[in-house]
Amino acid sequence: MKRYEKESLLKSFFLFFSTLLLLNAIIFVLNYKEQKNSLHVNIFNEIKLYNYTFKDKDMSIDIVPLKQADELYLLRIERDEIYAYFDIPNSTQNTLKIIYASQKYENQVNSILFTNLIYFLLSSLVLFGLSIFYSLYALKPLKEALHLLEEFLKDIIHDLNTPISSILLNLRILKQKDSQEAKKRIELSAKSIGSLYKNLEASIKDSPLHITTIDIKELLEEKIEYFQSLYPDICFELLIKTDKLHSSYDELSRILDNLISNACKYNKENGRVKIEVSQNRIIIQDSGFGIKDTKKVFNRFYKESERGLGLGLDIVKKLCQKLDIEIEITSELGVGSSVELTLR
Repeated sequence: MKRYEKESLLKSFFLFFSTLLLLNAIIFVLNYKEQKNSLHVNIFNEIKLYNYTFKDKDMSIDIVPLKQADELYLLRIERDEIYAYFDIPNSTQNTLKIIYASQKYENQVNSILFTNLIYFLLSSLVLFGLSIFYSLYALKPLKEALHLLEEFLKDIIHDLNTPISSILLNLRILKQKDSQEAKKRIELSAKSIGSLYKNLEASIKDSPLHITTIDIKELLEEKIEYFQSLYPDICFELLIKTDKLHSSYDELSRILDNLISNACKYNKENGRVKIEVSQNRIIIQDSGFGIKDTKKVFNRFYKESERGLGLGLDIVKKLCQKLDIEIEITSELGVGSSVELTLR
C-alpha cells in the first residue's frame, strides 16, 4: 500500500474509531448510572421491607433523636454508611435509622462497574474491527480513483511520448536536410498533441454552444485527409447525400475526431472506414475488431485494450447530450462496428 493510501486509511480509521468509541463511552456512562440508580431503588425497597420485618442480616438499626433526621423515607448514601430514617409509632422524640451494609453495597456497585467495563471493552473491540472495515470500505473508491488516475497519467505520457519523439526525430532530419516528408510528420505529430489537448479540455471544460451551418463535406474531407496520413493502410469511403448540417462546429468536429480515430485505431490491417451523411444523420462504419460491451464504452476510462485513454467515447457522449444528438453503437466481434449520429 502506498504512503498516501496508508495515510488516508489511518485518518479514516481514527475518525471512525474515535467517534464510535466516544459514543460507546457515553452509552457506558449512561448505562452505569441507570443500573446504579436501579440498585439504589432496590436497596431502599429492601430497607422499607426491613422496617416491617426486621429480618435481614445485612442491615442494622439505630435509634436517633428526631431532630437529627432532617428528612424521613429517603435513602442516604454517604462515604461511611447507607441508611434511611423511618418514624417510630407513638414516638415524638426519636426516629429509627436503618443502616444498609456498606461492604455489600460496595460489592454490588463494583459488580455493576465490572460488568459494564467488560461490555465496554468487548463492544470497543467490535467497534475497532468495524472501524477497520469501514475505513477500508471508504478507502476503496478513493483507491480505485487513484489507480485510474495513475493509469490515466501513464496513458497520457505514452500518448504524448509518441508524437513528441516523432517531432524530435524529424527535427534532426530537417537539420541535416530540407525534407518535406519530415515537415509533414512534424505537422501530424503536432496535430496529434493538439487533438489530445482538445480531448482533455473537452472532458473538464463546458464551453458555450455556437450553432451554425456546417459544410459537412468539407469538414469530413479534412478529417479523412488527416487520418489517412496517420493510417495510410486504411481505405476511406465517403458518401455525402447532404452537404449542410446545423450544429456547433467545434463540438461536432470533436465528436467526429474521436469516432473516426477509434474507427482507424481499432481497425484491422488494410481495413476500411465508411462515412455516410444523409439528411440529419451521420454513420461511421469500420471493419475492425468489434466492441465486446457497447453499453460500457461510454464510461469514462473504460478500455477494451491497452490503447487509448478511455476518454474518447465519454467525451462523445457528453458532447452529443450537449448538442441533443442521439448516438447509437452496434458492433459484432471480428466484423466491425457502426456508430450512428442523429442530429435533432
